[in-house]
Amino acid sequence: MRVLIRETLETAVINIYGTDGKQHSKDFFEKYFADSDGAYSTLDEEREEFGTDAQWTIITRRDFDLFAGTVETLQKAIDSADSYAQDSDSYLI
Repeated sequence: MRVLIRETLETAVINIYGTDGKQHSKDFFEKYFADSDGAYSTLDEEREEFGTDAQWTIITRRDFDLFAGTVETLQKAIDSADSYAQDSDSYLI
């Protein structure tokens, strides 16, 4: 999934896969950032103004770097949960 870093106007790609092997980035972002002030679903106006096709916006570079630094650990945890998962929407965080 494409993510706009609002502070620097960079677009990055973050992909998170579920225990079923399918990409669940959108679902993960909706759950992970549900109560966050630092990230939100990119507005149509932002896509047009900044020329991006990002689906999510993270406001600061620092927040993006912190999150991106945990993605590999999160993905390993999800992958290792395969034998424990009850369904494809289970995340071990």
